[in-house]
Amino acid sequence: MVVEFECRKCQQEFECEVGQVAVDEASLRAVFQKPIVCPRCGPRSIDDVYLTELGQSQLTEATWDH
Repeated sequence: MVVEFECRKCQQEFECEVGQVAVDEASLRAVFQKPIVCPRCGPRSIDDVYLTELGQSQLTEATWDH
């Protein structure tokens, strides 16, 4: 799955293939199968990026219980 992020370091928006998305039941945070990689800054943690508005929609759709 592709999710759009904004890097907190360079403020660049980018799309990243994160694989499957799960939700950590304890923290209620998204857990990605693949690492988040900013094209300018390299690998980033979930705390090093923001979800864009589109990214929030993508994540909601991916984790929606059907």
